[in-house]
Amino acid sequence: MSWIFGSMLAVQYLVARNLFSNSKIFEKDASDPQRLFGQNSKTSRILEEKKRSALHRRIKKCEKQVKCHVKKVHDTLGDTVTYQGRVYFDKMARDTTEMLYWLQQERRQQALELGGMVMVDLPPMSPLDLV
Repeated sequence: MSWIFGSMLAVQYLVARNLFSNSKIFEKDASDPQRLFGQNSKTSRILEEKKRSALHRRIKKCEKQVKCHVKKVHDTLGDTVTYQGRVYFDKMARDTTEMLYWLQQERRQQALELGGMVMVDLPPMSPLDLV
């Protein structure tokens, strides 16, 4: 009986990971601030928002099914499903945020390597300076 839960969970997990991988490929360009300075930026932003919404809907639907299977494993077997030592529910909740963070770090690293970004120490500001 437990292998049935495991196999159903594995299939849903693979589908979810595939969707998330597609989302990462999409967000690599769509979350890059440099895209705002190109031609047709308004049109492309509308299209990317439609694509992002469709991807997120599909991911949420798949995550819902994965959660159902994870809950069945927990309720039936009393076991907590983990991924790389993290409780799977917690991991799913943070996946998108972590992906966007690491994409930004990759862009930052590339900019530093190309010399396109210079880190400058600015003098501290007080609220009175803004008035």
